[in-house]
Amino acid sequence: MTNTNNKTIYFDMDGTLAGLFFVKDFQKKLSNGDVSPYLEARPLYNVEEMTEVITQLKNKGYKIGVISYVSTTPREARKAKKEWLKRYFPFATEVHIIQEYTTKYKVAKDKGGILVDDAKKNREAWQGLSINAYRANLVKELQALL
Repeated sequence: MTNTNNKTIYFDMDGTLAGLFFVKDFQKKLSNGDVSPYLEARPLYNVEEMTEVITQLKNKGYKIGVISYVSTTPREARKAKKEWLKRYFPFATEVHIIQEYTTKYKVAKDKGGILVDDAKKNREAWQGLSINAYRANLVKELQALL
């Protein structure tokens, strides 16, 4: 096993892991306190390929985390997002579901970690390596870390 100094790879959820923006009327539902879009979102990656690459990354010494925003009904949204993660992305050992506009870097335990996010403002505020989840196939981007 290669030592990566136990770096953590932090993933954003909405627009990176979960296809929230493809759920019909997601904004209207969320603004009305309906958190069902968080549960209805489909993964934006091939689940089998992601499982394989995450397993390889963990075997290489990486830890896996998630830092994601909620904007409405925080308690219910946190519960829904954690349920989604349990179903589709059970690899994370560190999960932060935080209020919108919180700087993600500030809540990360591993300040030398890597952020995978679709939002440019989050990547720019991150004080370290960040990966643009929009740029290419997410699994291929992660394989480059191996």
